[in-house]
Amino acid sequence: MNWVKALLLLSVLLLGCADLATTNRILELGFGEANPFMQMAQAWFGVWWLIPKLGLTYLVIALLWRSENLSRIALVVAFCSTPVINNLVILAGAS
Repeated sequence: MNWVKALLLLSVLLLGCADLATTNRILELGFGEANPFMQMAQAWFGVWWLIPKLGLTYLVIALLWRSENLSRIALVVAFCSTPVINNLVILAGAS
């Protein structure tokens, strides 16, 4: 496997974990989840809502693994960074 592709796939995993960590912090501060699918997961699974969230991250990685187009993989990585950036903006405004 190309080392650039491996780095991009690792970035998706790290961004998924960062999204999970920042979302947990936002929830601890008393704010709510903006994504309706994750709201539903939180209502159904309670504290175990992180399983579907990380499951979706692994699904994205598995689908990207099959792709040979690095620019499209990079575009997905950029898209995966937007919730993390949004969460960081919310956390910065809350402090």
